Amino acid sequence: MKDRAATLYCPFEECCDHGKTEKGNIVFVRKYGEGATQNLFKCKTCGKTFSERRGTPLFNCKLKEETVYQIVKCICEGNGIRATSRIVGVYKDTVGPLIKRLGEHVDEITEYMVREYHLEECQLDELWTFIFKKTLI
Repeated sequence: MKDRAATLYCPFEECCDHGKTEKGNIVFVRKYGEGATQNLFKCKTCGKTFSERRGTPLFNCKLKEETVYQIVKCICEGNGIRATSRIVGVYKDTVGPLIKRLGEHVDEITEYMVREYHLEECQLDELWTFIFKKTLI
């Protein structure tokens, strides 16, 4: 967690270290949430705690990150919501709202998926086309 803390910054605008990474002011506090799926960090400068997922589509999401990535991959491969829910083993009512959340963060997710998961550009185009169609229905 120490390496992860170095890449984070204080999300609170009133903090003098807001937006600054690798200052050594962010420390891991504990895991929390149902199934301990989220990490809680603290800014030593302002003393406030925050979720690692704050400001992301996974904030307050109870799914593990690996499950979310499996859902995204299934959708990228052209599977529908029901098929994706069967493949991944989650309720279809979980997949739909997650896709909507992801759509609201499309720019950040695209950058992350290209960098971390090496998805092809056409796979990302399919994903966003699918999400766009589902939000219009």
